[in-house]
Amino acid sequence: MSKLTGLQTNFINDCLSGPLTAENTSMAKHIDTRSISANALMAIYQNSAIANITNSLQLSYPVVEKLVGKDFFEQVSREYIFNHWPTTANMDDYGEDFPHFLADVEQAKSLTYLKDVAQLEWRFHQSSLAKDSPGFDWTRLAKISPKETLKLHFLLAPTVAIIKSLWPIDEIWQMNQDNGHRDNIHQGNDHQSNDHQSNDHQDIELCLDRDKDTHIVLFRRGLKTEMMTITMSEFSLLQSLTQDQSFEQAINSAIALDTDISIDLWLAKYIELGVICGFSL
Repeated sequence: MSKLTGLQTNFINDCLSGPLTAENTSMAKHIDTRSISANALMAIYQNSAIANITNSLQLSYPVVEKLVGKDFFEQVSREYIFNHWPTTANMDDYGEDFPHFLADVEQAKSLTYLKDVAQLEWRFHQSSLAKDSPGFDWTRLAKISPKETLKLHFLLAPTVAIIKSLWPIDEIWQMNQDNGHRDNIHQGNDHQSNDHQSNDHQDIELCLDRDKDTHIVLFRRGLKTEMMTITMSEFSLLQSLTQDQSFEQAINSAIALDTDISIDLWLAKYIELGVICGFSL
């Protein structure tokens, strides 16, 4: 290892190794400590690095930050960063495990929906960065017989994500948009209060007697990622396609849940929305 590479490695380790002390500061022997201690100087760089990485998490998880409050979000982000160092210089790739990390934070466990909201936000983030897909080839599809159509494997666009949750995360997400509603979702007659949350967070209370899950599809049209709440049978169809099942298999799964579903209308709608981008034989 060259001297420069060693210095760079020690610098990164100090920035992302947790609280600095005189004993664990790798750069100590390379720093003039006559006017400032090595760990105090490296702490300045460390705080700057953590602030930049935290900003990346804030951009990926703005609704989560609103739900828990800015101070708590920054505190949790700092803990997450120390336990999950960035592995690349591209911050667009950073933060995939954050929803799972949040689920294990003791002070946030009363917010049972938080992990699912975070996963929704990460899928939004991924969708916004995914590659565009070519337009659907209607002419090619028209040449295929109905019998052969059942054997097709329809392909979802790279920008598409499907999500299932026990909670109304679609409503929670909408409520916390700058142009969205500020009404609360109610959970019985109880109000959850969390001492760790700041006064600027959005209070959310959920209905525990919901008789159905929330099913969501995300897709991008142009530069905008859109969210659409869908039925269980529609979700089943899309899920079957993600598992590379034939169109016939996907139809059978959906009909088992809803015998009234119109497959022709469903297929046309999702092709026109750009959710389905192609097919293979």
